[in-house]
Amino acid sequence: LSRVPDTALPEAAMPEPAMAEARYEFKPFRYSSHDWILKALENEKAPLKILDVGTASGYLGKIWTARGHSVAGIEFDAATAEKARSYYDSFQIADLETFAFPYRREFDYIVFADVLEHLRDPAAVLRRCIPALKESGKIIISVPNVANWIVRLSLLFGKFDYMDRGILDRTHLRFFTLRTLKELMEEVSCDVLDVIPTPLPFQLVFPFTERKIFPTFHEAHYAATRIWKTLFAYQFVITASPSG
Repeated sequence: LSRVPDTALPEAAMPEPAMAEARYEFKPFRYSSHDWILKALENEKAPLKILDVGTASGYLGKIWTARGHSVAGIEFDAATAEKARSYYDSFQIADLETFAFPYRREFDYIVFADVLEHLRDPAAVLRRCIPALKESGKIIISVPNVANWIVRLSLLFGKFDYMDRGILDRTHLRFFTLRTLKELMEEVSCDVLDVIPTPLPFQLVFPFTERKIFPTFHEAHYAATRIWKTLFAYQFVITASPSG
């Protein structure tokens, strides 16, 4: 996952490579952020040009390439990048905080999957990437929802404890609610076209819930998330396009 250089983080926030890889894994189950990001591009008929920003180990790029799309990738961590590189047509190892995005009108989609929360200045990064979009291009973003009920309940009891993964991942530098995410997009002159809330990923925390007896539970959980997304959403997945 693209993030700021390790020198900009406190020592406790610098994950070991193996830990970082385990933290940012593919979420293939229904209603996850990765599921929605992949679905957003499923109905596109022509092959797309996609820029995957913060590739991690390349799980999204691998799927898009297999579907016939042309995919470019950017990743900060060199060791992780070596695992991802083969899934992409072109690849850059770069720090997003300073990366110039040397593309002009090339991409149908630019994807920031679980990336913006790791940046000191996500607005500046978004502004630099926008010229890389085609005239009809779109940006897809997923970020955690810090207003999730679990975080609210923890604050009620005076707790705001960083963890190895999740909403309060210790490498997160920025925190978003739905309102502040929309404000960020307005700040960079983008219109939000679609907002999808994702439920808590019980399948990651409790793998046994992937069994066939649990679909009704997951459906009910997602129904509650849709009804009150600002409270129950674990993440928001948005699609946006430059204004005008």
